[in-house]
Amino acid sequence: MPPVEQSGRAADSRAHGTEASPGQLERWTRVKALFLEALQYPDSERSAFVAQASAGDADLREELDSLLASEKAAASFCESPAAGLIGAAVLPGPETAPRLAPGTQLGAYEITGFIAAGGMGAVYRARHTLLGREVAIKTIGQGLADDAARRRLIREAHHASILTHPNICAIHDVGEADGVPFIVMTYVNGRTLREMVGESVLSIRDALEYGTQIAGALEHAHEHGIIHRDLKSSNIVIDAKGEAIVLDFGLARRLPDDAGVQSREPTLTRPDALAGTLSHMAPEVLRGDRADTRSDVWALGVLLYELVMGELPFTGRTPFETSSAILGDAPKPMNPRVPLALRLVIERCLIKDPAGRYQRAQTVADALDAIKRRRAWPLVGRLLVSARRRTLYAAAAAALLLPLLVVAGGRLRAEFGATFSKRISTLALLPLENATGDPGADYYAEGITDALISQLGAASDIRVLSRASTARAARTAKTVTEIGAQLGADAIVQGALHRSPDQITIDVRLVRPSDGRVLWSETYERNAREVLALEADVVRALAGAIQLTMKPEARERLATIRAVSPDVYEAYLKGRYEWNQRTPKSLHLAIEHFTRAVELDPTYAPAHAALADCFNQLGTVMVGTGSPREYRPRAAAEAIKALQIDPYSAEAHAALGYVWHYQWRWADAEKEFRRAIELNPSYSLVRIWYANLLMSRLRMKEALEQVTAARDLDPFSLIVNTNVGWVLDRAGRHEDAIAQLTQTLALDSTYVQARWRLAGMLASAGRFTEALNEGNRVVTLSDSSAPALELLAIIDARAGRRAEARALLDDLRLRSRREYVPSGLIAELFDALGDVDSTLTWLDKAFAEQSNAIAYLAVDYQNHPIQRDPRFQALLSRTGLK
Repeated sequence: MPPVEQSGRAADSRAHGTEASPGQLERWTRVKALFLEALQYPDSERSAFVAQASAGDADLREELDSLLASEKAAASFCESPAAGLIGAAVLPGPETAPRLAPGTQLGAYEITGFIAAGGMGAVYRARHTLLGREVAIKTIGQGLADDAARRRLIREAHHASILTHPNICAIHDVGEADGVPFIVMTYVNGRTLREMVGESVLSIRDALEYGTQIAGALEHAHEHGIIHRDLKSSNIVIDAKGEAIVLDFGLARRLPDDAGVQSREPTLTRPDALAGTLSHMAPEVLRGDRADTRSDVWALGVLLYELVMGELPFTGRTPFETSSAILGDAPKPMNPRVPLALRLVIERCLIKDPAGRYQRAQTVADALDAIKRRRAWPLVGRLLVSARRRTLYAAAAAALLLPLLVVAGGRLRAEFGATFSKRISTLALLPLENATGDPGADYYAEGITDALISQLGAASDIRVLSRASTARAARTAKTVTEIGAQLGADAIVQGALHRSPDQITIDVRLVRPSDGRVLWSETYERNAREVLALEADVVRALAGAIQLTMKPEARERLATIRAVSPDVYEAYLKGRYEWNQRTPKSLHLAIEHFTRAVELDPTYAPAHAALADCFNQLGTVMVGTGSPREYRPRAAAEAIKALQIDPYSAEAHAALGYVWHYQWRWADAEKEFRRAIELNPSYSLVRIWYANLLMSRLRMKEALEQVTAARDLDPFSLIVNTNVGWVLDRAGRHEDAIAQLTQTLALDSTYVQARWRLAGMLASAGRFTEALNEGNRVVTLSDSSAPALELLAIIDARAGRRAEARALLDDLRLRSRREYVPSGLIAELFDALGDVDSTLTWLDKAFAEQSNAIAYLAVDYQNHPIQRDPRFQALLSRTGLK
């Protein structure tokens, strides 16, 4: 449908400074509906339809006739500049014969050629007779140069003349000659985007380049109080230099002033009139609301969609169907060739509710520029989404990519090349000192420390110790030399974090543990939004200082770091702090923080990966609070989202491997674990999870290798040391396992998971008194959770305390009516009671709920009488363990 600029008597009373009554709004809604329906009829039938639709209502008939007449006039008047100003791209035909012959004088301008024309006028090439400058002249056709047309032309000239931007067609002059009003514009020699897209879909690079320029032009107009109202591909010309030039401010109007008072500038359309091109109109405009900057953002989204897809997002066989699609349908799905980040930007522009769109064109420009410049990640840009619907939000700075900070590697190598007697193989980065003066900010310093350790671990093949281990060594040792000895570190990094609302500073120094000498120190400072780049600065500097050979992919990632909102990063770090506590309560708190981060920025991959970790843990036995069948799909979804955003995320690969392990997708799980280790060899948790997979498959030697590697990376980690004991026990080294867990509890006597494993091992060893003591302590530490009571019942049964075990079983059955009780432990309890049939029944239930216990059937029931039961063998087959 051509552009529509209506006039008529059905003006919204808001144009006169009063609120429209419900009756007025209802009437205008009816008028618009009939108008759109009338446009479906050919000219020969349209009059009859209008007569029938408005029978008995003369005012309605007059309004419809006025709208249709305006639409017909606007179709030619408003389209002409879209095809014009493009040289010989539009050839004259019978309907577009030149009105003015070459040589005709219009004031100081001489017509040199015809460009295009429509029902309201024409566009010509011309030159200034004195200056010799080539220009384009837009005129109103003779016989149509009434006062309204003159005002329309002057308004367009006025709007465009106050705009000075390289991507907006400049207005040079406005005048009248022999009764013909005209405006003089820059002559743009090029092709319209409509023509270009009609030939072939643009490359993503070109779409991003043009989109960035157009969004910048819109922002300039908006800053000057002008909205375009008819942005589309035919109104944009790509000139000989490849620059996008926005044309035709014929429908533009002034925005209200800062006080919210409507501009006194005369308007030629009602505030709620359907001005523009139907297929590009924002929903609020179709509903009769006043267009504003967000309506232009909608049109920009339509344009971007067209550039990458070669078609419009909302179409219909008739104008009525098109308007219905705009008001009620989602955009047609985009081709996967379009990067997800760009799809998200476009989708946010096309949110139905203007409050959910980008509020400024500049934000769109920044996001597009970030995607254009980004190479390592397919997704960049701060795109905010609500938890309930696909409403995307963004902020400009959060999508910006930051320039690579060039570290003087040559200087560092020359200065520190001889400071270490041997190649560094183990690095200890001690927890950054919280120098903010606020103890409540400890989580922030811890989070930054973890991030630096993770990036250093991913950057090279050296061993980078975890924060948990370095923190304990820092607490217990008196000197740097002692810390180095405890950790077996060749180099130690110390530092302090200073933080203000707008700025973050990290002081960092490299220390030789043999003598405590500070070999290198530096201070790095950035804006709070650039915290990720600040971390990269530190990592690159340290890599240069200790002469790390960085992996190519790590170097590329560090060179292309995105910005992140301080609110997003703070929510993420708070979540990580809670995650590290590994309790049911802390995991739920962590989910709240990570969810907040994702709501603020759905393209922040670490938050998605962290959510996957939380959901994985909440589906386990020891710290879980619900069925794995509930949590595991959520974990998979978040891990996959993280990998779609950042395929190089070791944490996301590890989390997905965890899911596949307990869904018995053995090959897929191993592939993900191995990829995570390849990406970050210093990530201790993935080695633990991989060891558990290997243990499930009875590959004990490999499992022990992985847990040993994890302990080397994280020698004081409670979860790592607990898993070392578990694997040792399942490998038949029972006394070593008990000794390992005893040592683990010496680090922290309240660590539930270590006591849990120790209680089970003591029971298996026949040390029932000790086992019962440990079991009761687990119950106390876990606030009498259902899994802890199941553990105690199993120990009772193995110790011959059958009455006590049965009593606990009855209690658990009652509790299962109001909370989740793991089926795998109930099966183990019946096995301890010698009830084979009930054991198999509950194992089937555990299979149905995808309990973690099922993954360990082969190892947990190794050399067990139940192995001979065909039903058990069938269950092994169903899980792929046979």
